Amino acid sequence: AAGCRVHLASALYGTGDGIGELTTLYPRLAEEHGLHVLVANHVGPAGPWTGCGRSAVYAPDGTLLAEADAVSPMIVT
Repeated sequence: AAGCRVHLASALYGTGDGIGELTTLYPRLAEEHGLHVLVANHVGPAGPWTGCGRSAVYAPDGTLLAEADAVSPMIVT
């Protein structure tokens, strides 16, 4: 991670398999690289896709610190 402390991701993971991908990839990235990971994922319709929401913040050990729901736009704090 060469000096990086935070990984910020703007994403469009869809419903279905997207939920599993989202909740597996980012905690693993946090743990493997020792970074805080912040994921801003789209929720609701986006052209032909439907974003699954669940924006989240992960600690450097991969622990989930905060997560949005899969239904409404919100700010994760």
